[in-house]
Amino acid sequence: MTTLELEVRNGPDKADLLRAVTNPDQHIHISFETQGDPVEAHIDSIEEMGSNGTLFGIRGHLTAGDLRGAVFTGLYDCGERAGRLMLRRDEG
Repeated sequence: MTTLELEVRNGPDKADLLRAVTNPDQHIHISFETQGDPVEAHIDSIEEMGSNGTLFGIRGHLTAGDLRGAVFTGLYDCGERAGRLMLRRDEG
């Protein structure tokens, strides 16, 4: 199993993040920019962290690109539209 930390920016605002997680039957994907190629993700769950209403713990999986299928957990700040994802990918 490979683990990778990915810094993301220019991701969704709070409304788009909530829309993606509350409509799983619509398979809404969100995009993040990275140092390299952009990544697209499906968000499985979010949890508000702190009291300002912009910091979330997120969990999901990547849906496109070289890292497609990798599952992640991370912290994402909707106010800054930036965060970090910890990706796990099974080798094989």
